[in-house]
Amino acid sequence: MMSNYYESNAERYAAETFSADMSEQYQRFLPLLKKGAKILDVGSGSGRDVCYFQRQGYQATALEPSKNLCREIRKVFSGEIVCSDIQNYRPTERYDGIWACASLIHLQEEEVLCFFRKIDMYLNDNGIVYVSGKNGISTGEVEDGRFFLEFTEQLVEKILTVNKQLKLEQLWYTEDVSGRRGFRWMNVVYRINYN
Repeated sequence: MMSNYYESNAERYAAETFSADMSEQYQRFLPLLKKGAKILDVGSGSGRDVCYFQRQGYQATALEPSKNLCREIRKVFSGEIVCSDIQNYRPTERYDGIWACASLIHLQEEEVLCFFRKIDMYLNDNGIVYVSGKNGISTGEVEDGRFFLEFTEQLVEKILTVNKQLKLEQLWYTEDVSGRRGFRWMNVVYRINYN
């Protein structure tokens, strides 16, 4: 489902998004993890978040489908970078936390549900997943060729029905940190429990 948008605009996209202030989201996500926990950053984009996690002493891995964005991440990040989309990624180990900031919004709803259905491939017991997506947009393709899925509370509920091991830990809304109007961000944290 990847359009060529990120390949063609990698440098500009990385420059525009690297300095976005995600401190509120970090403050909700990181306290749920142990120091030094393993984090998978899904759709790392500019590498902003994975760099932050690494600086805070976490074992962070960047997962990014765009080859050109992987090159941008390498300029700022010294850890492991996997150039793949989440649908085709087969991890060799499990993580304690998954960070999917504004990345699952480019998937079809069925692909998102499929990811959560098999989340145990990626997550340790008691692991957490942070996802964010735009709320208040219409699902579909936009002018630049990218597909966007609207994140709604119905989607949050559907995710819980496809995997009984997931619990909803937190759900909150934030304004766009770049000041864009017309939508808000839905932020969701799930926890998985295998018992």
